[in-house]
Amino acid sequence: MRHRTTRPRTSRPLPASLASALPVVLTAVLGAALLAGCTSGSADAGATVDGGSGPAQAEDHGSHGDHADAGKVPVGPLQLPGADYWSVLQPADGVTQVRAGGCPEDAACPSFEVLTGAALDGIDPAAALLPDGATCPGTDALAARAAGDPAESDVEVAGTPATLARWTLSCVDAAGAEVRTVEQLQWYVPDAPGGAVLVVDRWAFEGLESRLAAGGWASA
Repeated sequence: MRHRTTRPRTSRPLPASLASALPVVLTAVLGAALLAGCTSGSADAGATVDGGSGPAQAEDHGSHGDHADAGKVPVGPLQLPGADYWSVLQPADGVTQVRAGGCPEDAACPSFEVLTGAALDGIDPAAALLPDGATCPGTDALAARAAGDPAESDVEVAGTPATLARWTLSCVDAAGAEVRTVEQLQWYVPDAPGGAVLVVDRWAFEGLESRLAAGGWASA
């Protein structure tokens, strides 16, 4: 009987070119995995402070899932499913402002407003609401001006029929030159339970359209 002798296998070193490339490949794969993990997190982490780099798309407001089961917070006459970063203020009679928490009150912070009652006196809900000195989102304090007519659609706010107007704003510098455009959204609810309501969002707040649709009325 002949016995086969098994020789121990020895590892051959990687060619120099593969050895030098392997750390780069592993680093790229690991980096991609970490990036995917970060970008798949919750969008409620905060609003973008600089914002306004261009017109907000429809999915910026309405494609973030159903907020009906989220905890609701009082925002003027509304009860809305809020985000963790919301800070609710009432700077004037009939005006409720939701700002990104932690932003100084005297700064141009990401925010949206809910107007009702006396705050709507003299306000044309069919026009873009741009108070004196209104600026576009961002830290460069560009003046905001309405450009053209809005795109309008029939929607619901807290179960009540409303009109959503999407305004394009021109952001101009001191010389009057347009630097960029942004979108301002306005929801007008003429027959809200406690009287007409106007919601104005110039900062493309995350999921606001679906939050308004899933909200309720404090007086209902």
